Amino acid sequence: MKKIFVAMVLVFSSSQIMAGVSERYVRDVERISNQYNADMKFFLRSLDPQTNQFSPLQQSQFCGMIQKYVDDMYKTTDANRADLPPSLMSVTKQNIIDKVMVSPEMQILKKYNIQCNLH
Repeated sequence: MKKIFVAMVLVFSSSQIMAGVSERYVRDVERISNQYNADMKFFLRSLDPQTNQFSPLQQSQFCGMIQKYVDDMYKTTDANRADLPPSLMSVTKQNIIDKVMVSPEMQILKKYNIQCNLH
């Protein structure tokens, strides 16, 4: 009876640890996404509607913001990789870059012909 109880406690404890890591990942992704969205909104609102291309400073700010998002998302994915579902375990930095490049924000900004060298 004690062995069964100990086994049940171990199973419950390990599932709690797994849930904690998954919750941590979700919280981290939410925090990163919220910061990115806030930064993107601020940046887009700062643009002159009559502008048809970014200044070098604007391009640097924009590409830096995108690179930070990619780096942060990859870092949190990599840190939690072992505890993620199989669909997320194999996510690469290039996958994240590809998703960013087809995002609605990037589609809106295509008219500015922005080329960020994401890595």
